[in-house]
Amino acid sequence: MQPIEQSYHVTKAERFKMESSNKRILEHYIDMWSRGRDFRGRSTRAAYWSASIVNLLVSLILGAISAAIWNLDSNDLGPLEAIYSLVALVPMIALGVRRLHDVGRSGKWLWLSFTGVGIIPLIWWSLKPSSTELNIWDGSTIRDAKEAMTVVS
Repeated sequence: MQPIEQSYHVTKAERFKMESSNKRILEHYIDMWSRGRDFRGRSTRAAYWSASIVNLLVSLILGAISAAIWNLDSNDLGPLEAIYSLVALVPMIALGVRRLHDVGRSGKWLWLSFTGVGIIPLIWWSLKPSSTELNIWDGSTIRDAKEAMTVVS
């Protein structure tokens, strides 16, 4: 029988990969909305990019509808996409923070996006695969791992 801390770590990593790889694109988008104010935990690369792409498509569709209804130019911001962008702002920030947690970074790194050039490391980190190791943003998982290690030792 394997020691608890080894089997726990492997089981957690495998479970984390299975959760993220079995979801469809729209499920990730719905998950973005359901965890819209959750700045704890992790979000996988697939969850981040799937939700971001659907978010962009919804914005483009709402922009086209706004342009058709209010006879706007293509570069004008329509009321429908403006309202959607404001409503989606907090869930997208929360998703970005969870994505940074997933690669072992603090959510505070998201402030780099305001510098312009800081977007480069943020894009790099969002493209990195998920870290399979436990980190401080796993919350109760770290507590459970520490308890498991004290049982073994």
